[in-house]
This record gives sequence, structure tokens and C-alpha cells, in this order.
Amino acid sequence: MDDIIAGAYVFTGERSAAGYRLNKMAKSLVSPAARVAFQADEAGYMAAHGCTDTEIDLVRRRDWHAMMQNGASIYLILKIGAATGHALPEIGRATGIPSDSMEA
Repeated sequence: MDDIIAGAYVFTGERSAAGYRLNKMAKSLVSPAARVAFQADEAGYMAAHGCTDTEIDLVRRRDWHAMMQNGASIYLILKIGAATGHALPEIGRATGIPSDSMEA
């Protein structure tokens, strides 16, 4: 997946397919009950949603950059960040998103 434009990952169909499990799990975190279950047992919650051991490890280590490299959408990574107490600026610094693109 060498579709990098100006340091940003382009969310292509190929990248979407690669990150499907992780993105689907992250999307589930919009529910307050799901966030509670995730916070109680991240690995178990992710395994129950079909995530691989590698994906579980990326989340455990809060490796935001590697999540994007493995097909996670930044919008869904933010759901994981919200559930784990990590804000957009912190995630952005780790993913390489230029700080001026995070300012409103």
C-alpha cells in the first residue's frame, strides 16, 4: 500500500479491506455499553469482534500509526482513542498528521 500523498494515508478500497475487522470493531464503540465492555476487557472484546492477534496488539500498544498502516480509518481510530482516553492531537502526532490540519 504505497498510496501516500504528502505524508498522509489515502483510505483506498485495498486499505479498507485490510482494516475491515479493526474498523468494524472501532465503529462498535459508538455505543456506551460497548465502550464499557471494551474498557473492561480490550483483548476479549476485540477477539469477540473478529480482530486478529496483531490488531489486538496494535490497540494494546496504542500504536496509532501502525493501525493506519494496517488499514484503520483515522475516523475510527478516534473512536478507539476516545474509549481509551487519548485525544485527537496525541493520535495525530503519532500518525504523522500535520498539526495544522487538526486545528479548527
